[in-house]
Amino acid sequence: MRMSPNEFTVRTTVEIDKILALAFLSILIVLGIAQDEPIFDSIGDSRLTLFTVVLLPPILYLAMRRSGSALRDLVRDWWPLVCTLAVYESLKHLHANRITEWLGITPKDELMLAIDEWLFGRALPLWIDHWSADWFQAFMWWCYVGVYYLMPITLLGWAYVVHGEPLYRRLRVGLVLCLLGGYVMYILVPVAGPVFLVGDQFEHPIPNHPALEKVFFDTLRYYWDCFPSLHTAIPWLLTSLAWRSLRRPARVLCVVLASLVTLSTIALRFHYGIDLIAGIAWVGLIHATVDALETRDYGRFSWSRREG
Repeated sequence: MRMSPNEFTVRTTVEIDKILALAFLSILIVLGIAQDEPIFDSIGDSRLTLFTVVLLPPILYLAMRRSGSALRDLVRDWWPLVCTLAVYESLKHLHANRITEWLGITPKDELMLAIDEWLFGRALPLWIDHWSADWFQAFMWWCYVGVYYLMPITLLGWAYVVHGEPLYRRLRVGLVLCLLGGYVMYILVPVAGPVFLVGDQFEHPIPNHPALEKVFFDTLRYYWDCFPSLHTAIPWLLTSLAWRSLRRPARVLCVVLASLVTLSTIALRFHYGIDLIAGIAWVGLIHATVDALETRDYGRFSWSRREG
């Protein structure tokens, strides 16, 4: 049928990460309404979101200068990432404890400790208990917080400005799958971390360790967010997904930074060794999934409608 002169076709495209972001956003909204709580956690406690929001304006400005893209296009490209970060952190901080308890899944720390003892002789962090110098712990905290929260937005911003949408979309899809899938794993395999099970075996205290300050700890963290270690997975995943586009110095830098973040999870006593192994396995699974989705245009599907 021929369209009238006043009619035109609008083609809508949706990708898998956008679908997931909207699906988990819907879950967050339903949980917030059902529990009579704020939909989103405060931005100050949502650090991945905060670092991204702070650094996003200069990235968008550079992208507009470099490619001349319209602001509408930039919003279209970046909203799934910002939405996923905010949804992930809000689901984790506001609802994860309640969901785990409602499902009746008991913590798996004794199992993780048994695996660590089989693999390493004892919980892996106990082997570096004596690495407790103030300067070293301060450096580990910088890696655990600063590098971990800055690396995603830095790599995705670089990909978007320098290489354009294909590499950026590859990293974005990987990060969305890693975070949202990791959240589900936290729920299904709750692990609090070695400081709660073998904390009395550490002979060298860490100054200002938040895990030893229960009130502070409870206000910032989900109780059982150790398996798999996303602090391990995310830096290594982004490094591996961007590897083909990185020059040698950038590859070395990413490997060093990812290694330091991984070390910080053990030095600060947050994770068992098996959590790190699971994090690396998670990287392999997500990377393979992204590669498979890439051949199918990331699950993109379109439909058309007439307007006018």
